Amino acid sequence: MQMLIALMFILAYLLGSIPSGLIVGKAAKGIDIREHGSGNLGATNAFRTLGVKSRIYCDYC
Repeated sequence: MQMLIALMFILAYLLGSIPSGLIVGKAAKGIDIREHGSGNLGATNAFRTLGVKSRIYCDYC
């Protein structure tokens, strides 16, 4: 049981380290959102730069 919890923490850490904003920006419009808007990789900058659909993808992916 403790091993399962440890693996879940590791998996959550690894999934959280994936820059979804960068991936969505490249896939949606072929741009690096770090060069647009606030320069942040977050969902808010993706929303401001790319629109509503990109925000939803960043939030849930």
